[in-house]
Amino acid sequence: MVQFVRLFLILFAAAAGLSGPARSGQPVAIELVLAVDTSISVSAAEYQLQMQGIAQALRHPDILAAISDQPGGVAITLVHWSLGSRNRQAVGWHWLKSDAEVFDFASEIERAPRIGAGRGTSISDAIVFSTRLLAENEFAGRALKIDISGDSRHNSGPSPHAARDLAVLAGVTINGLVIEDGDRNLGEYYRQLVIGGEGAFVMSVDRNRDFALAMQRKLARELAPIAALPTSVFSLAGCKTCGQPADKISTDGASP
Repeated sequence: MVQFVRLFLILFAAAAGLSGPARSGQPVAIELVLAVDTSISVSAAEYQLQMQGIAQALRHPDILAAISDQPGGVAITLVHWSLGSRNRQAVGWHWLKSDAEVFDFASEIERAPRIGAGRGTSISDAIVFSTRLLAENEFAGRALKIDISGDSRHNSGPSPHAARDLAVLAGVTINGLVIEDGDRNLGEYYRQLVIGGEGAFVMSVDRNRDFALAMQRKLARELAPIAALPTSVFSLAGCKTCGQPADKISTDGASP
């Protein structure tokens, strides 16, 4: 109970900072936190594949074009998460407006050492940490987004839905990218308890080697106009039945 109250108070303070009077700071189109699971369920090889996958996705021509088209650019940071005390901002906030700035950010991600490899997985702590970063930075984004990727369910601390709900009330959209390592229902779990906000969605992949393609598709969707994005579940392995039709994304680069 004490842990829940502490989480609630921290997140409430962060949410108040986001939803109060107009925020001062550098205007940007989107503030985006890329929050990557670095708990011990993720092997060293999987970690490298994820960092390389994010960097490759950012360098894709479609993503470069999407970023350069954003009025005011995009503010983005990388977080390594597992448990609250171990969560860290692995790469600080970058203001991306040009291809050169995106390439620099991608290179920093590839070089980022792994930190925060805790023995538990607390998605609620990841949401709280990421929301505080959105509330306390020097930018004023028209859209606020958290991109949470992971390969397992929450197993430490209060359920993530409470943190999710408070963040959404503050105007934050939380999207998910799940690596289904034996848990075929992980995408549905994220849909029910993790993602939320305007245009929220979750994508899933079967294998870490699909991570780069999934991240590319995910970034393209997160950088698209919100009005065009229904809440849904995507999978590189095929359609998920999650209470509504899900779009399919295939590994050969074609999508319906």
